[in-house]
Amino acid sequence: MILYTENPKDSTRKLLELINEYNKVAGYKINTQKSIAFLYTNNEKIEREIKETISFTVAMKRIKYLGINLPKETKDLYIENYKTLVKVIKEDTNRWRNIPCSWTGRINIVKMSILP
Repeated sequence: MILYTENPKDSTRKLLELINEYNKVAGYKINTQKSIAFLYTNNEKIEREIKETISFTVAMKRIKYLGINLPKETKDLYIENYKTLVKVIKEDTNRWRNIPCSWTGRINIVKMSILP
């Protein structure tokens, strides 16, 4: 789950209270030590203050969500994902080139590479 908070320094306490309330109602426990915060700020002082107040692990450059790398800079989204995906597809198709397989089988192989 991705959650966006506008003012993380102030809203983190309330978020942790909501998580604990959810734990009681649902019977599931959310491990905050395994949860990751991804800060979008260019101010190092504010970033340091936020790191001290939250109990989440803080990712500095990127996070991976549903198999997609989400970099801090949106301009890097294409470079982080598309080029890597094309490279993997090329490597897989070259490796599987000599496998006796129908066209349908080859299409399924490519689909398996694209949709992990």
